[in-house]
Formats: sequence, C-alpha cells, structure tokens
Amino acid sequence: MISIITPVLNEEKNVKPFLAHLESLDGDFELILVDGGSSDRTMKEVRNSRESFSRRLKILESCRGRAIQMNRGAEMAEGDILLFLHADCSLEKDSLTLIQKAIYEKNAVGGGFKQAFSNSDFFLKFQSTSGNLRVRLTGIFYGDFGIFLKKDFFEKIGGYDEIPFLEDVELCRKAKKHGRLMQVNRRIVTSPRRYFKKGKLRLTLAFILANLFNTAGWRPGFLRKYIVDM
Repeated sequence: MISIITPVLNEEKNVKPFLAHLESLDGDFELILVDGGSSDRTMKEVRNSRESFSRRLKILESCRGRAIQMNRGAEMAEGDILLFLHADCSLEKDSLTLIQKAIYEKNAVGGGFKQAFSNSDFFLKFQSTSGNLRVRLTGIFYGDFGIFLKKDFFEKIGGYDEIPFLEDVELCRKAKKHGRLMQVNRRIVTSPRRYFKKGKLRLTLAFILANLFNTAGWRPGFLRKYIVDM
C-alpha cells in the first residue's frame, strides 16, 4: 500500500478539490494530512469532506515546517511506500500503479514524476522543460515532482533534514548514495500560484541562489520569503 503524505498550512481553497482528485486515482492508498497550524478554514474543510472521502484518512498536527510535517506523517504511515504530495498538485489516474512498478519491478528505491504547470504560460513551460531535463541529468527532484520512497529506505537514510528549505533536494542526495531514483513517465500537474504571487523572475532567481548557497551548506534567511510557501 502507498501512504500519501501531504503537509498543509492555510489550504482552505485547495484541500477539498485535492481530496476529490485523490478519489479518482487507481490503487490502494491511505492519505495522511499533516497540518502545521492553519489559521483559516483548512481543517474545517477537511472535516466537512471526511465522510464523503472513501479512502483511509489520517489527520495529524505538528509544528510548522514542511520537513517537520512530512517526517511526522511518515512516522504514522502504514504503507510500505511513501508519496509526498503537495495539496496544489494532481496526478494521472494510474500514477500509483506505476510507482509500485518502479519499486517492485524496476528495483528503484524511489523517484518522482515529470512536472508540468497548470498554466500554459511560456515561461512556466520553459521552467518545466528545464526542470525535467535537470532531473534526468542529476536524479534530484523538487517537492512538486511528487517524491516517493520505500518507507524502510526513508527511515534508513533519516528522512527529511529539518532545514528551512530545499529539504527535498537534500533527501534525494542522501537517497542517491544508496539506491536508484526513477522518474516515472507520468505528469504531475502543479499550480503556478507561487510564481504569480512572488514574481516569475524573482522566484526563479531565488531558487538559483538557494541551490548555490545550499551546496555550500548556507541557507540564508532572506530567501525564505521567496521559496518557502508554508
């Protein structure tokens, strides 16, 4: 079984459509929502939708922070595969089946999907194309690529480092030292809301700087307001 782990913080507009979308996926899974202290109607929307959600659902609370929330969800997961999925992302119908094939038939320890934005903006298309090329060359996934890992392997490498940002990059770097990460041939569609909220060029530059600084082990606080959306 796959455990889908979703960190949420003030997602009242997205959480109900997200639950409805998950209902359409093939395969057996449980959903673990980990709230980081929402101040809006997120949890009320979840509770209102709970009875109509036919899959297994766990609702947890933790301190704020994507890495903290995802580690908390992983602790409570019953599945042998963990899929870390953002609330503003959607998958193709057979995606979970292909995750299991990647793990059990192709001997991957984990991986992610091919990322695309839900907007046809040329700049965003370029970002997706270059991001997917980067994954093929490096095997490093960002969180909006839908990272998945075997649970026992996730525990073996110590889970997510509880750092301010780029916890997804560091997780993949740790994983690659011990096994193969595979990019599944299915799209994960992501909302471009951060690009429009922060500014497309500004956010792109912030990610470039964050990666450069992260390589040196430095995560300056001024970048948090651009690349941390929780």
